[in-house]
Amino acid sequence: MITTAAILVAVLGGVFGLVLATASKKFAVEEDPRIGEIINLLPGANCGGCGFAGCGAMADAIVSGQEKDATKCVVCSAENKKAIAAVMGVETNDDADAVRVIPRLHCNGCPANRTPVANREGIKNCYVKAATAGGPLQCNFGCFGDGACADACNFGALKIGENKLPEFDYDKCVGCAACSKACPQRLIEMIPADKKVLVQCNNREKGKAAMTNCKVSCISCGICVKTCPKQAITLTDGPEGSIPVIDYSKCVGCGLCTMKCPRKCLVKITPVTGTPEAPAKEEPAPSCCTVPPEAASSQAQQAQQQQ
Repeated sequence: MITTAAILVAVLGGVFGLVLATASKKFAVEEDPRIGEIINLLPGANCGGCGFAGCGAMADAIVSGQEKDATKCVVCSAENKKAIAAVMGVETNDDADAVRVIPRLHCNGCPANRTPVANREGIKNCYVKAATAGGPLQCNFGCFGDGACADACNFGALKIGENKLPEFDYDKCVGCAACSKACPQRLIEMIPADKKVLVQCNNREKGKAAMTNCKVSCISCGICVKTCPKQAITLTDGPEGSIPVIDYSKCVGCGLCTMKCPRKCLVKITPVTGTPEAPAKEEPAPSCCTVPPEAASSQAQQAQQQQ
């Protein structure tokens, strides 16, 4: 009886196996071999910077005609982009001489500039703080310092510094914008690496409320807008408040706005050179906490009084 059952199971297994093998061959969907070639030429980072779910999805889009080439992949080298274009029999639109785009932080709210208002315990998560009571420092428009941006970086180009603000290593940064997309406060903007001026604030409140929150907060005074000779700065009120916005296609980096800003939230920045393929041997960009002279003097007086 047991022998008969075993033989029956073996025969049925063989029959079903044969049926499945035949069906898999008959109904198989052939994959375009170019997809595999393109996947091998893409970096395999699956960072999502191109707008697709990963490198496999990007390869599918190129082969299907949804994308002409790999121009949207900021991680892929110029040589590999040319090779991908050759696989597809087209010419690449990628400009090898184009200025790279890098992340910049719209916040200078380190603990020295923003007074701690609570000693928050529990989970350290930017998304939780953005959705609930905010961070332990005044100004809920600023950086929480819990590293959602750093966690999103697949290239080790970003960490949270001693001042509780992100530090970018531009010799490693590929400009995929994963950090920018991950920030719930929308503090990280991708801008051309050769630009020289930055709005280092995201505070949307005005006047006294903004001044109370941070020593270097924007108060929406509009002096920068009136000062700019190229009309490159706009200050528009919206549902979320107002903040200066620089049109980098017009900005010439003269720095007049940084000199006139009474709150020192418009700052000069150093253009970044080099690429991950050819690093400029630059030091990682430090946490951008800069204490204005009047605030530094006040802190020194407080320290002397405590002594």
